Amino acid sequence: MSEAIVPLGDAVQSVKSAAERVKKQGRGETDKLEQACKDFESLFVAQMMQQMRKTVPQDGLFNGGRAEKIYTEMLDSEMAKSISNQRGVGLAAMMYRQLSALAAEENSGESK
Repeated sequence: MSEAIVPLGDAVQSVKSAAERVKKQGRGETDKLEQACKDFESLFVAQMMQQMRKTVPQDGLFNGGRAEKIYTEMLDSEMAKSISNQRGVGLAAMMYRQLSALAAEENSGESK
């Protein structure tokens, strides 16, 4: 469980640093900000899927042990990436709009 928390913290740092670069450098960094927002959404969705999977009762007959756990974590991660890179759940788009607007406001305030 603590394994999933560390990447989420790294994703938050990635989004923050991308937003800072957008503020400082302008348009050239917007693609990186958009990708950081999508990566954050992907990690969020993966975390959500892992928590949802924990609610499903495990049957002793088909419990695959450690190998099944690793496979399902990889499956959840790839499904989350796919969801995020397609339409997503809206989190990446919302974060991108807010962070790019914030960066634009701060850039216009600095240029005055």
